[in-house]
Amino acid sequence: MPITYVIDRYQQRMITHATGLVTFHDVNHHLDREQRDRGLDLAELVDARGATTDLMSDQVRRLVQRLAQLIRATPLGPTAIVADEDTLFGMARMFSIFAEHDGISVEVFRDIDSARRWLESHV
Repeated sequence: MPITYVIDRYQQRMITHATGLVTFHDVNHHLDREQRDRGLDLAELVDARGATTDLMSDQVRRLVQRLAQLIRATPLGPTAIVADEDTLFGMARMFSIFAEHDGISVEVFRDIDSARRWLESHV
């Protein structure tokens, strides 16, 4: 499984790691698990350093549409994504831009410290 996470209920945070090739199916499965584990409302730090993706722009749009439907029932916590691979960084930025239009707070970073600082300022 290229996406794993730990929920820290004490700090009200989800720490997610993505490794290897992250596909559309992987991200959808991650959202299914987050929803099942009632973690969608938590702040999430996604460490995707070293990961790659084959996501296409239409798939990014579909993921944002799914989140837009989810926020009708559950508030979503802010998400900070750390990516050092160019394609993954670009797809995550596209996701961030599309998500912003639906009131979903997602930001993308190249380093973990900047992501943590941003996340702290949004919780």
